Amino acid sequence: MPKQKPRINFNKFFLISALAMSLTSCSLFIESMPKSWNHGFKPRPLTGTRGFPSADTEYGKGFKDGCNTSWDAVSKGLLADLNDRRYDFRRMQKSPDYNTGWWDGYEQCTYILDHDVV
Repeated sequence: MPKQKPRINFNKFFLISALAMSLTSCSLFIESMPKSWNHGFKPRPLTGTRGFPSADTEYGKGFKDGCNTSWDAVSKGLLADLNDRRYDFRRMQKSPDYNTGWWDGYEQCTYILDHDVV
């Protein structure tokens, strides 16, 4: 009786080969995000009044005005655009601290009020 050659099951061989190649190719080309991007997550600011700046400084006045503007934008929606923004343009030109405080307050209070928006 002649010996039979072992039969290779090509379906299993093809499946295992394709799986191995796909796993190794993905691992070669995936790059991690830079740490400076914070892995795509925006840090949640502290809520409450403890860490807020004093309203006696230019930065604090800008922060308060920016926070009030964001409160109006989130609570009133498009109607807030019709009202005057609390942004003192002359003070912004004279004091860069006011401008920085306004944008910081706007961003932080918007995130506190509407934290699901990224």
